Amino acid sequence: MNDGMVVVGIDGGEPSLRAARWAAAEATRRGVPLRVLLAFYWRTPLTAFAPSGELAEAARRFADMLVADVAREASAADPEAEVRAAALPGHPAEVLLKAGDDAALLVLGTRGRHAATGTVLGSVSQQVAVHASCPVVVVRGRPDPTGDILVGVDGSPASDLALALAFDEARQRGCGLVAVRAVETPLAPLPVGAPPVLYDTAEVQRVLAEQAVEQVSEASKRCPDVRWECHGVPGDAADVLVERSRRAQLAVVGSRGRGGFTGLLLGSVGLRLLHRADCPVLIAHAPHGAQGPEETS
Repeated sequence: MNDGMVVVGIDGGEPSLRAARWAAAEATRRGVPLRVLLAFYWRTPLTAFAPSGELAEAARRFADMLVADVAREASAADPEAEVRAAALPGHPAEVLLKAGDDAALLVLGTRGRHAATGTVLGSVSQQVAVHASCPVVVVRGRPDPTGDILVGVDGSPASDLALALAFDEARQRGCGLVAVRAVETPLAPLPVGAPPVLYDTAEVQRVLAEQAVEQVSEASKRCPDVRWECHGVPGDAADVLVERSRRAQLAVVGSRGRGGFTGLLLGSVGLRLLHRADCPVLIAHAPHGAQGPEETS
């Protein structure tokens, strides 16, 4: 696993405070520092009527105070964590994505301070989850989730990476791993006018479930002390994982699975989990400089 630090992006809102507390515990588990990072703007329409230097300095002072407050909150939540704080000017998504180049993990809350009413996942969190060059956790769901690590598998290289990270998380946390292979039938829509295709739904589910067991069994070799189980479950993948997230402490998905296409960095299952899961969600991007499985086609 990448030995870089854990970086948490904050804005001072309650979701980012919760993310900072979660990130402090995660950094302690990994034995790495936690960097609390705030990105801020200072240019406003008032720039035309006041010296820009004064506005910039005021914005800097406020950002420094805010990030220091959140860093203290993270330290109080986990006194063993080595917490560092930084406030950097720039667009939040751009600043966080750059920070992710040298991080082991990026951690975000579900919603920013200025999110519109009804928004579940802020645009910054979604941009970072989609485009990061390291794994990303979006902290959401139950306040103190317990249970095993939940991971979605589908036979793709992306889910191989998700499995590897899920086993690492289970080993660090001393818990088990539950892998789920959701099986939707029919598997694909038929062309207009094509004759019906007859197949045994139960047999399709059995074969795909056996393939998933083989995939998980192979991945388990990296952490032979972690207990695991694998289930083939009929239904929509996102719906199945959301339901099972109610009994998990962390849900892990690949950044792109089967059915993905060139340019799609995070599939619909991952996006729906980010909006609906009842526990934190880890999007399994390969860490910067790490040797991960090859990309899916």
